[in-house]
This record gives sequence, structure tokens and C-alpha cells, in this order.
Amino acid sequence: MSCRRRLKGAAAVLVCAAAGWGSGPSFARPGPEATPGQIEALLAAMHPDYALYIGEVRYGASRLRPASLYAGLVRRGGRDPRDPADGPRSGRGVANDLIIYADTFEPWRSGAWRLLIADHEYFHARHLARGFRLPVVGFGDAQADTDYHEALAWEWVVRRAGEGIYGRLSPAESAEASSRYERHRDRFRRFVTGRQPSAWAHYGRFLPDPAGLRMAASAPTAGPPPEAGPETR
Repeated sequence: MSCRRRLKGAAAVLVCAAAGWGSGPSFARPGPEATPGQIEALLAAMHPDYALYIGEVRYGASRLRPASLYAGLVRRGGRDPRDPADGPRSGRGVANDLIIYADTFEPWRSGAWRLLIADHEYFHARHLARGFRLPVVGFGDAQADTDYHEALAWEWVVRRAGEGIYGRLSPAESAEASSRYERHRDRFRRFVTGRQPSAWAHYGRFLPDPAGLRMAASAPTAGPPPEAGPETR
């Protein structure tokens, strides 16, 4: 699984994967379908301020996800994370909506992974609202824009997973999160150093060496290897 963004001016289309239920903060076990209420409960458990950045969690244009698409941020009132016209806005204090689907979550995923992905979306929403002391910029290259913003979000969740915030990830989930961060960071680093090598001294401060990030102990949850998951954007 990867999370990618398509920039439209200063804004971006953010889409990410999410999944099952298990360890982490205690919640009632949900039914087979994901609901906005479940995601709101996850967000509220970790971030009581989430509503400052995510105006509404809801289903999109369809209850079932399009192929290879799990969830994503849209502008307020937007319906389809794939549509650039519905892309989320950026700016100080801006809130965007989070679109989910009834089949957003793969049944083999752990509860820790669900928390991690909810936190991933929280990071994107807060970052676009300039809620972090991190640059919100575009580079005139769609892939570089994707890699920059996704590397920041994956660094956030990998670091917090290492702190035990989400509970115990499965071995496949730990490897997947780490590999997604490393992939986006490395591709963005190559872009920066290829255009202006000295600029990495600035952007590299926000994207530490993956070898220095420690993941939490893994739970023995069965699931496909990291590269087997569907692509997202």
C-alpha cells in the first residue's frame, strides 16, 4: 500500500489505505462495514482536536470503494477523492472532509493499523491547515509533491508507532509502514538532490534516515506481505 497525492495549486488530493481492528485503545468490535462513526471514534481517541482539521467523516459518491482506493481527503462538501475539483484545500485554519467507504478496511488488519491510518489522515489534514511547523509547498512535479507529503505523513506514523501509540502492529504492517516511508523519502530525496543538492539540507531535517526510526513490537497477525496490498492515491 502507498498513499499518494495529486496537487492542484496549493491544495492536494489525499488518499490513503486503512484497515482492521484489534489492539490499541479499547473500542467495541465493529461489524464488517466501516462507518464514519468508527473513524471519528479513532480520531477522537488520539486527537480531541481533530475536528479543527477534519470537518466531517462520511461516505463518498459510492458506499463501496473504487478499485485501488481506500479513503481520502476532499474539500468541504467534496464527494470523490479522485476528482481534482474535489481536492482538499490548504491554508491556515482550513478544514477538509474525510471520505471513507463501507469496505475501506481489509479484514486481516490489526486495530493498531487502523489507528495508524486514521492518524495518517489526521496528519495530512492538520498539515494542510498549517497546524505543524512544516512547509506546505509544491514543487511543480506531481510525483515529487506526492512523495514529499506522503513521506512526511509516513514519518509521523512510523515514529509514533515506535512510541507505542497504536499498540502492536503485525510484522507485515510494520514492514509496510517502514517501506512506504523509505520509498517516498528516497524518491523525494533523489528529486531534490537532482534539482538543487543544497536544498536537501533543509528538507532532510523533516525526513530523518529510516534506519533511525524504531517500530513497536509486532503482533503475530496473519496478512499479505507489504507489496501485496492494493495501490492507493
